[in-house]
Amino acid sequence: MEELKTKRGRRFRFKGRMGEEFIVYPSDKRNEPQDRYAVCITPFTVDLVLQAIRKKRTILAGASRDAPPAGSLGALVKEQKQSPQQLSYLIPILEHLGHCRTSFRGRAIVAHSVD
Repeated sequence: MEELKTKRGRRFRFKGRMGEEFIVYPSDKRNEPQDRYAVCITPFTVDLVLQAIRKKRTILAGASRDAPPAGSLGALVKEQKQSPQQLSYLIPILEHLGHCRTSFRGRAIVAHSVD
């Protein structure tokens, strides 16, 4: 398993690769690794997010579960009846694998295409 951090600094471990699901193990409340709880990010979601990043070139992540901004990746994922919170893990994974880069616009996380 590999370990990364969310853009807000929370540690997580993950396994998987492109074309398959990513299994993510978020850290516990003390930001320590744990293996009791996992999040599965499906290939459908990975492709959906990658296509949106490539199409828009620059797009807000919008990982808020309650009210992701219109036009953000979070709004797109929420339209598919999925939790935008998985973007907190997927965006760093995609960046780590070289499929996008990120920046901050104020406190908002922005994903940029590298293609």
